[in-house]
Amino acid sequence: MTISEVRQAADDHTVESWHRREPALPAVAVLGIGPVAAALTEAAHALLADGAKLHLVADPEYLVVLGEETALPWVDGARYLGWDGNALTLTTHRVLPTADLWREAALTAAGADAASLVIVLPDQVLIAAGNDADHADRASHADRAGHTGDTGHASHAGHADQQAPTPGETRHSS
Repeated sequence: MTISEVRQAADDHTVESWHRREPALPAVAVLGIGPVAAALTEAAHALLADGAKLHLVADPEYLVVLGEETALPWVDGARYLGWDGNALTLTTHRVLPTADLWREAALTAAGADAASLVIVLPDQVLIAAGNDADHADRASHADRAGHTGDTGHASHAGHADQQAPTPGETRHSS
């Protein structure tokens, strides 16, 4: 599995604003990156072994666990996500322009399928593509509950300007 990273040119500036959200969104997913993903994997597998209904979308650097709020694992450093329109974003903060606008810009920049699971964060936009990620997005958004399943592919797209993203350097890693 690989991660595609789309970065904006160094002289481009991201115009975005994050504001505290009150009340917080209900958590429907948790994201781990790097070492946090490894700890989250262990916690998620322990919960799955106990019968929790979770769906995992992973690649070597990222892990997204989708499920009901009470079933999600807790791990230090993980980011808890909720639905803001058709994108997952931080439960405690709102992005302007809207998460859906960032979602559309990232999908366009990456040339990704509109059914992809998109996560909008202050420092990046993640796009999980593939059959299992598509299933996780539709199932989790439709009924707000997670399902067990396999992993999908994830892509990472850096924020670009509000109107349309300008893909810069593309780096692939596995």
